[in-house]
Amino acid sequence: MDQTALKRACASTDRYVAGVTPDQLALPTPCTAWDVRALLNHLVGTLALHHALMTDTAPTVSMVPGGLPDVGLLGADPVAAYRAGVEGVLAVTDDEALARTHPTPLGDMPGAALCGFSTLDVLVHGWDLARATGQDATLDEDLAEQLLAFARQVISDDMRVPRIGPEVAVAADAPATDRLVAFMGRTP
Repeated sequence: MDQTALKRACASTDRYVAGVTPDQLALPTPCTAWDVRALLNHLVGTLALHHALMTDTAPTVSMVPGGLPDVGLLGADPVAAYRAGVEGVLAVTDDEALARTHPTPLGDMPGAALCGFSTLDVLVHGWDLARATGQDATLDEDLAEQLLAFARQVISDDMRVPRIGPEVAVAADAPATDRLVAFMGRTP
């Protein structure tokens, strides 16, 4: 995965984060253990973790991949928190960082693969936010196709538990958004 895909996924999810209203923070999400606030906190934590891993530095928050940070990261302005995280991630995800191997909680990982996992997480959780808050959850078809191909390469059945549910069946000719989120255990 590359910087362009990451930037596009972050921009896609930005519109959903910006569309969340304060009265929606307690709504349930397709991530059944998390409400909207927790999902936003996970997104901002994912960005912080990505930044640390791509720079080979200690994370500023304690968080396992696929989990929640040990502290609230949203502050009074979830949109500002998300955008600051995106700005930091995009600043460190360069060709050199993508070409290196980085130590991660899941073992050493090529930078491009690490970027792919973060890009996938950001895009799919954007879809989750959209669904939870009644926004149009249609993702960019090309980006969804690209991330579905990545996900099919790197996510095995034994890797799904406990972070990802089982794949949901959809028609082979379903839109890319539906096929991507179904692969990631969501009902489109």
